[in-house]
Amino acid sequence: MERRVRWAILCALGVGLALGLTACTGFWNTAVQLPKLIVGPVVVTGTEGYVLISVADMPDGGIASIQFGTVGDEAITFTGIDETSIVSEGKNGFVVPAEDYATNPGKGSLIATNCPTGVLGGEILKVTFTVTGGNPTFVVDETKVTMADDSNEWITVWELDDSAEYHTR
Repeated sequence: MERRVRWAILCALGVGLALGLTACTGFWNTAVQLPKLIVGPVVVTGTEGYVLISVADMPDGGIASIQFGTVGDEAITFTGIDETSIVSEGKNGFVVPAEDYATNPGKGSLIATNCPTGVLGGEILKVTFTVTGGNPTFVVDETKVTMADDSNEWITVWELDDSAEYHTR
């Protein structure tokens, strides 16, 4: 009788262990996070405004360069913003060697690079400007944005997050 009780307890522990391990395998099969380009909302203080552009979950050493369209095929559109006042500032090692917001009214393009290393996540750009309208907008067309990682490979699969509630600091 005592032997049957021990055997029953061991079987119950074995079944419990097997179920516990089976339940834990769900944590190992988590979905891979796509790299994200995060365009924050327009923040206005008085007559000045800015937009922060960040990245998250970048592959292969992080993002090392980004291009927002070209002159004539701009990736940025804006309203209620003085185009002559727009200045793009690199963050976390990024520099902006070229930008154009005046050739085509309400549209802009820029190139930013980070020569020393890539950035896996965080702010990469701050775009400042003078506000001219009541509800300024700053919109990025993701089909016209190209990015490269630290290993000189194109980042071809990524997603744009321009929702106001998600923003990396």
